[in-house]
Amino acid sequence: MGREEEAPGTERPTPAETGGLGEGDVPSTSDGDRRSGERGSKSMTSMDFLLAGKSVKVNPYLRAFAASGLPERMRGDDNFSSWTNIKGKVLRKEIAEASAAASRIPRAVAKARGMPAAAADGTGADDPLGDGEGVVLFDLCSGKGFTSIFLAHKYPKARILMFDFNRKMNLKHLPSLAPNVTFHRLNLYDDEVQSLVSDAVIEHGDRGSCIVGVHLCGDLSRRAIELWDRCGVDAMVLSPCCLVTELAEMKRPKGTFGYGMARLAKRTGWDSYRLWCLFLWNHIGVMGHDGDDGDDVDRGGGDGDGGEYVTRHARDLNWDDDMISQRNAFICVARGAPCAPCG
Repeated sequence: MGREEEAPGTERPTPAETGGLGEGDVPSTSDGDRRSGERGSKSMTSMDFLLAGKSVKVNPYLRAFAASGLPERMRGDDNFSSWTNIKGKVLRKEIAEASAAASRIPRAVAKARGMPAAAADGTGADDPLGDGEGVVLFDLCSGKGFTSIFLAHKYPKARILMFDFNRKMNLKHLPSLAPNVTFHRLNLYDDEVQSLVSDAVIEHGDRGSCIVGVHLCGDLSRRAIELWDRCGVDAMVLSPCCLVTELAEMKRPKGTFGYGMARLAKRTGWDSYRLWCLFLWNHIGVMGHDGDDGDDVDRGGGDGDGGEYVTRHARDLNWDDDMISQRNAFICVARGAPCAPCG
């Protein structure tokens, strides 16, 4: 996946506390045929070994994947061979990351939309998004898109837009996901990305929308927050990765956001990754200040008479030890509705 790093004696904040086709250019998916071929080989694949191993019994995300019916679909379709035959360690990591992100989407969207809460265990029981009809999801820096594969299976009627700038990815599996999943080879900073996201929310997000970013590198995490804010997306599930790369002033393409984080971590004794995640979590509230229960308070606009409105965005920051990654933080945000200020 395309993706940019705590204080001694402190504890992790809890949610309550923190409130190819080959080596050429990637083709368009809009005119690809949907093809599902029979497996041409009976030899054991990496996925076969995974499903027969012990890890699916002890890791909840691998267990959920094994029980989802998706493995059978992937093993029965040659278009997914680049996934079923990758190294077992990589496969486990991809599955766990995708499943961890997917399990957080229903609750975030439900909170933004005022729907009944989704099951907290991520099993999909009583999922308020149902089969995904009227729901649009955005997989930022998707890479080959295992998160999108997982979401397309979980929500077969949802529209899913993948964004990545890599020209050399094996995307042979995309025709098997058409027409609900589309791939867009764009730089995340391109204006076209913002236009596509905004338009898709209006056209396909009647029942909900969510930006998903798994292990976004450096400033790409800030860009994900920016797209969520500007495009009117209901929710965001973001797992940050590494820190912003420090560059000389004349070479800084996106300002100085996140600069100096490593030095600050060293000076304070904090783990740099945890400090980065907390910095991003607080950045979501930059337009206002924190309200009760850790919600964001965003003041602005007005009603034409000089008054103010307040928007409360529910934020959550937690670490997921089942994600099979040392960088295992998730920032989940649910957009709030404007309301009159208190007092």
